[in-house]
Amino acid sequence: MESLNLSNTVNTFDVNKQNQLIKRWAPKVKRALKNSARIFDGGKSTSFVMRKGRMEGKLADSITTRLGKKMGVTELVSFSFERHGVFVHKGVGRGWEINGATVTRTAKGSMSAPRNPAPWFNAVLNIHVPKLADDIAVLNANAALNATKLHIK
Repeated sequence: MESLNLSNTVNTFDVNKQNQLIKRWAPKVKRALKNSARIFDGGKSTSFVMRKGRMEGKLADSITTRLGKKMGVTELVSFSFERHGVFVHKGVGRGWEINGATVTRTAKGSMSAPRNPAPWFNAVLNIHVPKLADDIAVLNANAALNATKLHIK
């Protein structure tokens, strides 16, 4: 009868170390996102604004993090924030639309000052995600190497 040799792969892959690595990474990125979003704090005079019956808070204060696990392995890190954060990031809203790489005026009437995208979100992730990927790769290098040695006897 044939058997699969899994002894090395299971022993070298430490789920807890990987989960702890991600658990330490997420708050750092959340802090960096909050710092990036603080440049927009001048837009509102109060900590919240009522818009169509919905209370909308300041962007930096609204950023939260959630970790998702499947079968004990952290496989999801999500960042939530106020909806207007997307509009600010892209430079669109109220008669301004994105066309390719530029923002153009689509509404009729008097034109306000031109809008420019303010990429506060992607810039932070572009710095921090590769570092996480490298750290996970180093942590799991032995497990990946041993997985290539699997064979049927």
